Amino acid sequence: MDFKLSMFERTFVRLLAPPFIGFLFYGGWAFWVNYGVGQTLALKAAVTQGGYSFIITLVLALLIEWLFSRFKKWPFHLFLISLITCSFLYVTSWSLNYFAGTPNILLTILPGAAVSTVYTIIYILG
Repeated sequence: MDFKLSMFERTFVRLLAPPFIGFLFYGGWAFWVNYGVGQTLALKAAVTQGGYSFIITLVLALLIEWLFSRFKKWPFHLFLISLITCSFLYVTSWSLNYFAGTPNILLTILPGAAVSTVYTIIYILG
């Protein structure tokens, strides 16, 4: 094992650092935008959105890789992969928060959806 690798070149760190950061950031955001309706609902929204952010960050890269292997020979494959991936992201995020009873769903998922869309497009183009 080469100990000269920087911390972020290690697969373990690269795979787990973004989900943990996402959990803290998006969970905190969800708590803040839902705090006005009470601490209990705000905490529930924070755990829902933070947990979702953690899981989706791990799953998103795998989904993109799988879609790319299936559609790379299709015309407009980059657009198609982006559309499928982002649709999956938005539908699952909205649904999860809806069923969890999150009061301000749009405000709760907006930052994550925006950042994930940019992340997805950069990942696909890379």
